[in-house]
Amino acid sequence: MKVQRTEDPGIGTSFEKPVERLMARDGSFRVDRIGESTGLREGFVALVTMSVGRLMLTFVLGYLTMNLLFGSLYMLIGVENIGNADMDTLAGRWMSAIGMSVQTLTTVGYGSLFPNSGSAWFVAAVEGVFGILGFSLISAVLDARFARPKANLVYSENALIAPYKDGWSFQIRLANRRSTLLVEVEARILLVMADVDDQGERLNYYNLPLQLDRVTFMPLSWTLVHPINPDSPLAGLTADDLKARRAEFLVIIKGMDEGYMGSVFTRRSVRYDEVVWGARYVRAFSVKEGATRLDLNKLSEHMPVEAPVRLPA
Repeated sequence: MKVQRTEDPGIGTSFEKPVERLMARDGSFRVDRIGESTGLREGFVALVTMSVGRLMLTFVLGYLTMNLLFGSLYMLIGVENIGNADMDTLAGRWMSAIGMSVQTLTTVGYGSLFPNSGSAWFVAAVEGVFGILGFSLISAVLDARFARPKANLVYSENALIAPYKDGWSFQIRLANRRSTLLVEVEARILLVMADVDDQGERLNYYNLPLQLDRVTFMPLSWTLVHPINPDSPLAGLTADDLKARRAEFLVIIKGMDEGYMGSVFTRRSVRYDEVVWGARYVRAFSVKEGATRLDLNKLSEHMPVEAPVRLPA
């Protein structure tokens, strides 16, 4: 029985123009949203999900902007409203205004500078609230980033059309970067190919049955293997067929991380031009002095093997 097309997983089946790839290599969907929500909740999500470099830059720029803003307010009401302020030069007045802002925003309060009028106390009170809220936000973002379960898997650079038993298979290898163990790990591979029918070009989805789709523990590398038999949607295809039909393999991994004690998910996209036709993975682990050693640097290493131009049907 031939493998049947599966239902659209929520991506879509037809587009106005051909899509280069549905998913980026890192598993993120390539969608440019127009008119997306920009509320406070969405802003928090953006802070939680942005890269570490951008997050640190955002925090630093926010901190400097707040100090510049409130320092300007102290200058506007008059630095003479700040006790012990340097009134001799413009630079001295600015330093006193910024110093007052830094002490108030961070709630340090050294005591060398202090409000001595109602207007200065009012600005300091407002800034103190912003300081508490700002550092509470930073704490919440950091907690959400570090406490949120997140997989740290590494995938081989290329997938392979590789020998398997007496035939051929589609293979991709992965491993856990962390020392904490992943348990009850499940894998799924979804093949997306553009086909032409009476309705024009459509994207069709196929679930690729795996030789092993779940493991109890994953201390070493795991090679996902889809045997290419007559029931496989890859049966009878060539490398040119994969290119013509813009084949894309979507890998979905789900498991339990014992460090977080929570479920983690990860995705990976492999396009037709990232599939090596005719190769075999080199073993990435070895035994030394009675202990097993996994070399993540070898995860992508493979050696060529002779393969048929067209996969057996």
